[in-house]
Amino acid sequence: MAMPGTTATDPSSPGNAGLARNRWLALAAPVFGLMIVGLDATILTVALPTLATELEATTTELQWFTDGYTLPFAGLLLPLGVLGDRIGRRLVLIGGLLLFGIGSLMVLGVDSPDGLIVARVVMGAGAAAITPLALSIVPLMFAKEERSKAMAIATAGFALGLPLGPLAGGWLLNNFWWGSIFLINIPVVIVAVIGMLVFVPESRDPNAKRLDLVGAALSLLGVSAFVYGVIEVPNAGWDDPTVLITMIGGLVLLGLLGVWLRRASNPLVDLGFFRNARYTWSSVAISAVMFILFGVLFVVPQFLQQVQGKDAMDTGLHLLPMIGALIVAAGVGGRLVGKIGTKVIVATGMMLWVVGLGLLATVEPDTDFTVTGTALAVMGLALGFTMPTTLDAILGSLPADQVGAGSALANSMRQIGASVGVAVLGSSLNSAYRDNVEDDIPAALPEQAREAIRDNVAGAIQVADKLPAAQAGGIADSAREAFVAGMSTVSLICAALAAVTAVVVVALLPARDKTPLLKEPAGAKVESATP
Repeated sequence: MAMPGTTATDPSSPGNAGLARNRWLALAAPVFGLMIVGLDATILTVALPTLATELEATTTELQWFTDGYTLPFAGLLLPLGVLGDRIGRRLVLIGGLLLFGIGSLMVLGVDSPDGLIVARVVMGAGAAAITPLALSIVPLMFAKEERSKAMAIATAGFALGLPLGPLAGGWLLNNFWWGSIFLINIPVVIVAVIGMLVFVPESRDPNAKRLDLVGAALSLLGVSAFVYGVIEVPNAGWDDPTVLITMIGGLVLLGLLGVWLRRASNPLVDLGFFRNARYTWSSVAISAVMFILFGVLFVVPQFLQQVQGKDAMDTGLHLLPMIGALIVAAGVGGRLVGKIGTKVIVATGMMLWVVGLGLLATVEPDTDFTVTGTALAVMGLALGFTMPTTLDAILGSLPADQVGAGSALANSMRQIGASVGVAVLGSSLNSAYRDNVEDDIPAALPEQAREAIRDNVAGAIQVADKLPAAQAGGIADSAREAFVAGMSTVSLICAALAAVTAVVVVALLPARDKTPLLKEPAGAKVESATP
């Protein structure tokens, strides 16, 4: 136990001598946890064709391999983040890591689509504990002058996992059984848990009150219902009764949550966080980034595989420019933010998104990878400047006893941004694709074949493969050009959002916090995990 008066934000104090010596080594544990969460959010992008064959999965089941992870992830973020503040951040984080590992191991017994969906639900629940609490622990281990660098490393771990997912998935699928894309999580979970136990101190709210069960229920049901409705949009359409009922119902429940949080004597989370401009506008900026990023990772792998004919491994390798640029920008941004402020770094990153997305919008089916690779590299720089810097600003604006709750609230916004991004951009892609391919579908084809062409470019190519060469070429080329038209639409929508966000950041995001970062309440203590 730390000495009286020792705080989580003072690694140099006597009670935290072990933490001071090992803080950079301790950082590896939450970084590994964040990396596997990011990786598993995107690793399926290259695996779906394989899973469709191996598990005989329908299109709806393929969608739920991804959505089964997203739904509990979004719904449980806030309750689990608050629970960590109450009973111990390290304790709940380790529980989340173990749950994530159990979900990954469950694939060993999977022989049907339903089994994999259940495994993904378990993994998503684990991820909901890992993400806010791993991020909330990091700034508590470092003094103010080191905090930006540490947060840049931690958030780069999560951001790196997103584009690394298709790369790792492609290599594993080319060399091993499909379940290896999940079993790869096990050694990472083991290392992260050991690191947490050995090097990371426990921390909690010293004045923890009874958990707000009403607020937790409204949060879980509201976020889950809204995200479920958003998930169903690309398949069912915006006018589907289920979509409308769940989305509107979710928004109503979230509205009731807001009313409850303002009136409850012991609310689940303090909405006063939003009185801090750095917290509010950094949360808005990172939600926009996730909207854009998941849109890019939704369309680019499909373009590389289905339009340009690359296999899963090549698709992953072609994302390396984004990964390399991300690593560089995260390091540079972490060093510069203390000198020139959050506003300049984030605004620069948002304008880089505009440039990269504008370049992506010019890509044609036969465009050389020099253009696509340059666009991905510019977007990697954009991601490296925006994600670590905004997360550092969010966490730096929170009181140390509520970093789990505050981080979870911001992460809920971020996850909703990602889900809405996939839904809106998926619908935009599908609409543009159908509009462009419809006139080129031969009227003589059976209705089933015509519908397959309308569905997606993969279906069009499958139909083309069964037709005479003279007819097949025209259908395949038309479908590829239609997909690229849809990708350009998605890119321009994202570029417009990035431009608007850049203006908002310049106008409203303070360059620096005017108050001390992570102020510790009197009497708060941290239990040291080191001798």
